[in-house]
Amino acid sequence: MSYENKFVKVSVDRGLAVVTLDRPSANAVSLEVYDELRRTFHRLGEDKQMRVAVFTGAGKVFCGGNDVNDFVDLDFDQATEYLAHVRLTFNAMYDCPVPIIGAINGGAVGTGIVLASLCDIRIASEKARFALPEIDVGVLGGSRHVMRLAGQGMTRLMMYTGRRLSAEEALQAHIVDQVVSSQELIPTAMALAEEIASKSPPAIRLAKQGLNRTEFMTLKEGYEFECTLTAAVRRTPEAKEGALAFLEKRTPSYAIRG
Repeated sequence: MSYENKFVKVSVDRGLAVVTLDRPSANAVSLEVYDELRRTFHRLGEDKQMRVAVFTGAGKVFCGGNDVNDFVDLDFDQATEYLAHVRLTFNAMYDCPVPIIGAINGGAVGTGIVLASLCDIRIASEKARFALPEIDVGVLGGSRHVMRLAGQGMTRLMMYTGRRLSAEEALQAHIVDQVVSSQELIPTAMALAEEIASKSPPAIRLAKQGLNRTEFMTLKEGYEFECTLTAAVRRTPEAKEGALAFLEKRTPSYAIRG
């Protein structure tokens, strides 16, 4: 499956994709970039051979937010249409059937922090910075996504002030899951991706579906839905292979990616 993008570069190796946002100089997101991201994550999910993706930024910045030039002459009707593209892109990432590991290599500002939040797991370089600066440039948005991770208090502080958080502050606020040196960032993300890629592909996809669907359910509703997925995964050949491999003390066949 081809990924013919200008700003969103994709490399694939045996079911493991590396998606790199590459729009110098700050990886700012334009309407064209939103559409490339949406198409890319749709295609990753449609590829049955795909197991996991690593998402990062080229250069020293993860994503510097929206291209402010797009907002200068934006009226109400244009903004409504523009934001529809934005929502479709964010939904495509959240709903992507394979896990996305965010390798946050630098600043994740505005749209950048939302893109990071849409990853299943976030690993940040010690040089990463996080902010919701929309209040200073005449727009709003992003807070609901950040609130999933940071909670009400920190999200409101970031939204009202535009304050930037260091990687360690983001870790304390649960915006990221791990902080490593800049040299260790990609190797750490790739090692985690390899670990996930060694698991049963249909089980991983069902697990992500379950985690997404149950996130906003009550405890009882969520567990009931999760039980249906447990029954579904038992119907896959990989389930039997995994159990046999465990009993026979060997590597399951699906873990060997040719």
